[in-house]
Amino acid sequence: MPTPTFRPLFAFADDHAALVEIKRLDLPPDSPKDRVYHWLWLDGASPLALTFRAMEREPLQYRRFAEGELWFDADGADLQLKEQPRRKLPACGEAGLAPRWQAAIAAYLVEQDAALR
Repeated sequence: MPTPTFRPLFAFADDHAALVEIKRLDLPPDSPKDRVYHWLWLDGASPLALTFRAMEREPLQYRRFAEGELWFDADGADLQLKEQPRRKLPACGEAGLAPRWQAAIAAYLVEQDAALR
């Protein structure tokens, strides 16, 4: 089974956790958006796929998920997951997403693809 390819669209991380929106690059162009785009919360356990509900772009970027809310800009993100403390994460910037988070995302996508077969 080939490893899924993806590109981070937004990435925020510290030493303990990461929040990433990815776009799958290995799916057919007519694939459903919920298969192509994923917001993932990684905190050492299995990645949590956030269920997208709504978005706004002014004055800050804002996303609402079934699991909580996110506010972000080019410098960082504030994530409020239900029943968890609010988290502040810096943007990954030029350095990009750490290899361990990339590997966790790839493994998650392999599992998701296998579950759909």
